[in-house]
Amino acid sequence: MKRLFCLALALSSLCLVAWAEDGRVPREGFDLHYRTEGTGTPVVMVSGGPGFDVDYMKEVGAFLPSGYQQVYLEQRGTGRSMPATLTEKTVSVKLWIEDMEALRVALKQEKLFLVAHSGGGLLTQAYAAAHPDRVGQLILIGPGGPTLEFASWFLDNLAARQRPEDLRLIAYWDAAEKRGVDHEKAANERVRATTPAYFFDRAKGLAKAAAVPEGAFHARTNELLFGDLAKGYDARPGLRQLKCPVLIIQGHQDPIGDLTALQIRDTIPGSKIAFLNQCGHYPWTEQPEAFKKAMGEFLKPTG
Repeated sequence: MKRLFCLALALSSLCLVAWAEDGRVPREGFDLHYRTEGTGTPVVMVSGGPGFDVDYMKEVGAFLPSGYQQVYLEQRGTGRSMPATLTEKTVSVKLWIEDMEALRVALKQEKLFLVAHSGGGLLTQAYAAAHPDRVGQLILIGPGGPTLEFASWFLDNLAARQRPEDLRLIAYWDAAEKRGVDHEKAANERVRATTPAYFFDRAKGLAKAAAVPEGAFHARTNELLFGDLAKGYDARPGLRQLKCPVLIIQGHQDPIGDLTALQIRDTIPGSKIAFLNQCGHYPWTEQPEAFKKAMGEFLKPTG
C-alpha cells in the first residue's frame, strides 16, 4: 500500500477569506506570491506538508498579538506560486531556501521572524541552518526534525491510531489511480482519510477532515521535496550556529513524537519547548488557550 508522507493537513475552509494585501517576488519563470494582514513587524507564516496551501495558517496568525504583520507565503509549488512544470529542476530544498532569502530581501528585513508548522518547520530549519544570521525569531509548531530520523516512527504512530474505517478509506484512495482517478485528487482524498489520526480528539479530527478544501494539497510538490530531503538532509550543523529566540510547540499526542521536539531543542542553543497535553498535531485547534499562552509568553516584551 502506498503511504503518503506528508506532515500537515490543510484543514480549514478558508477559501472565502479576504486578504488585506497581495505581494509577489519574481523568481525564475514565475512569481512567488504572498499575502499580508495587519501592520507591524513582519512574521512569515510557513505552511506544512510540504505542499499545502498556506490558507490554514491564518488560524495560527489569529493568535499573534497586535504589532505584528502576518505574511502568508504561498510556497513554491503551492497556491499561485507555480513554476511552469514541477520537476527536480524547479522544486528542491535549495530553491526553497533561495525563495525565502528573496522574500527576506523583498520585505526589507535584516532578519526574518518565522512561524512554521509541521513539514514547513522542517524546511524552515533548512533555511535557518543555511542562514543562521538571517533569522531573528522562530516558532516551530509540531515540526519535522533536524534530520529525517523522525520518519522512522512518524508513519507508524499514524498507523497505530487509524481505525478499521480509516484504513478501508485509505486503501480505497490508494487504489484510486488504477481506476483512472487523477493523482492529485487521490492524494487529497488520502489526506482527508488520514486526518483523524493527527488528533487526540477524534471528533475534532473528523470535523477537520470534512473541511479540507479541494486541491489544498499539492502531491507532486511534496514528493519532490521529500525526495530531495532523502538525499541527505541534516540541518544540525547550521542550527547549532543559530543565536535567536526559538520556541517549539509540541502536542504530547502528536504522532510526530516528543523526541522530535527534544532533538531540535538539543540542537538549537537556548531553544525552548512548550509541551501541550491532550493535544495532537494541531495545537491551536485542540488546545487553543494553552497554545495562546505559549505564544504570548514567548512574544512577551522583556526589559
